[in-house]
Amino acid sequence: MAQKIKSDFMDSDLSKYWKGKRKVSKLAFEYIQKMDKEAFRKTLQSKNIDIFPTICFSRKIGVGALELAEKLAKQLGYRVVDREIIEHLSEETELSRKSIATFDERYPGIIREFLGRILGDRLFDLNEYGRQLFVTSSFLAHADQTIFVGRGIHLMLPRNRVFAVRCISSMEYRIEHLAKSLKVSSSKARRIIQQADAEQKEFFSRVHGKDLASSEEFDLILNLDYIQDMNVAVDVIKTLFMSRFKK
Repeated sequence: MAQKIKSDFMDSDLSKYWKGKRKVSKLAFEYIQKMDKEAFRKTLQSKNIDIFPTICFSRKIGVGALELAEKLAKQLGYRVVDREIIEHLSEETELSRKSIATFDERYPGIIREFLGRILGDRLFDLNEYGRQLFVTSSFLAHADQTIFVGRGIHLMLPRNRVFAVRCISSMEYRIEHLAKSLKVSSSKARRIIQQADAEQKEFFSRVHGKDLASSEEFDLILNLDYIQDMNVAVDVIKTLFMSRFKK
């Protein structure tokens, strides 16, 4: 089992925010059931992985990116995989562990070689957790049409197959949105956001070797302070995505 990146906030309001937010186990089980694991193992072994055109949302907690992704998924017929689902798949199933063990034993260095070929100099920390996150996200993107939310997945997948969206907003917007969503006070929402930002900074530093998200990483940046209708934002993303990946 992967060693999860430790956080100083495991017993904080942040852990309560994540807990029970979605039916993670059920969704993860459904995704695993649809996967052809052996076919993917052979694909990685051949170093010739191909993935569906994939949308990746990058955001800070409280901007509403998950809601935006779910609206978009309904229009495109995609599935949504957020932070909790991908971490559940990485840590609670044997998919990644068995795959990595097989590759490391039979083909030493194959994952690093493969990452170097598709990502160039965008390599991230290849500890056990980082490798499992890579294999899991690649597996999901290979198996079905997927929208990822969080965890910097756009940095792990082939850039020519990814439409990367960054959602930003002011702290005031995030506090108001999160307080309304969780039905908590503004002060508690602020505390959750501060904890989440600290955890996210730690994660990106240790896994991706980055402190900040660079604008050059994204196809589109949305400032949700100035977007009144989320359906319009969905239409914009869909139009640009479809224009890039014409079916």
